[in-house]
Amino acid sequence: MGLKKINYAKISLPGKATLYRQTYEKADTIEGVTVCKLNTFSDDFGGWFKEAMRLDEDGNVIALKDHGIDFHPIQVNVSNLAPKTKRFWHIHPHQNEIWTTTNTILLGLIDFRKGSPTYEKKMKIILSSDRMVYIPSGIAHGFINQGNEFVTLNYFTDHHFMADETTEECRIDPEIIPYDFVKSELM
Repeated sequence: MGLKKINYAKISLPGKATLYRQTYEKADTIEGVTVCKLNTFSDDFGGWFKEAMRLDEDGNVIALKDHGIDFHPIQVNVSNLAPKTKRFWHIHPHQNEIWTTTNTILLGLIDFRKGSPTYEKKMKIILSSDRMVYIPSGIAHGFINQGNEFVTLNYFTDHHFMADETTEECRIDPEIIPYDFVKSELM
């Protein structure tokens, strides 16, 4: 999505204000980051059920296998995100992961993989409850729960969590890389 400057004869904005038309081009993507629609089913009471992940007999995630990605999750983690929660940028040197949610979060990504054709490219994803996103290792990511409700984030990893010096959870100073992905393009 982007913005395109326009003029309408019947509209007169104050001062030097400019009118922009929202455009809906396909957003730039980072190589390897894959967003898939999940099978989601509504129930008779306004709720829903979703398949958070479907695996084949070898433990591959079928939705990713269809995109040529072999991903074998070995751990499932859950985070309960309070309203307005922000997480600083972090990156995993070797760990790949899939995220699903119970509500909507805004996810920002930056490719820091040496030699990647999308090196230093930034990407925004609105991750809703009916989608999952695959985040390869070497892609920095951060998020914000902009809503007023708690959001449960489920993430599936191909490395075990270790709370020691071997952890795959590496933080990046937010002063060096700010949360620019949560700001409006025009503001």
